[in-house]
Amino acid sequence: MPNNRENLKTVFTQILEPFALGVLALLFIIPIITVMNLTPLTKQLKKLDVLGVTTQDGVKVTLVGGKHEVFTSENLSKIDEEHYTYSAILNKRASDNYSKPIIELENKNDAEIKLTFLGQTLSNTKSNIFLLVNEKSYRLQDSKGNTYTQEITIQPFEKLTVFLAIENLSGVQFSEEYDMDIKIQDI
Repeated sequence: MPNNRENLKTVFTQILEPFALGVLALLFIIPIITVMNLTPLTKQLKKLDVLGVTTQDGVKVTLVGGKHEVFTSENLSKIDEEHYTYSAILNKRASDNYSKPIIELENKNDAEIKLTFLGQTLSNTKSNIFLLVNEKSYRLQDSKGNTYTQEITIQPFEKLTVFLAIENLSGVQFSEEYDMDIKIQDI
């Protein structure tokens, strides 16, 4: 009888134990997979065109995003159809020029559209802040803290990438918040 017990024990450890471990693993894996499949999708679904015709007119304003050592925590908010706000944290930096693409603008109309930009920091760090569009610069804030409203015209069906550039003649040892209003105006 003791010999049968040892044989049974050997059979159990060699054959039944792996199956028991597999069943135990499935008890954890199946609920995890179920929860993952029930989680709602948060990505934007592809926009569909019917017969190649789109119904969206106006200007499409899109945040570029990406990582940068100076420009972080970027956010683009739509206030209404013709008003957006952009904000970013400008981290501490050495004296130098820095730039990053921040938004893409696309005119979906068959007429020119004008956009106005007004941006500023709360504290004056003696930084010059510009927008760069098609190798042209538009000053938003000078080294004295004065702000300027800039206008950019987008031609029909044109797509532009807007860069935010900052120039420091001396290093800045703290982070600051940058806010910019973007308003769309028909010409």
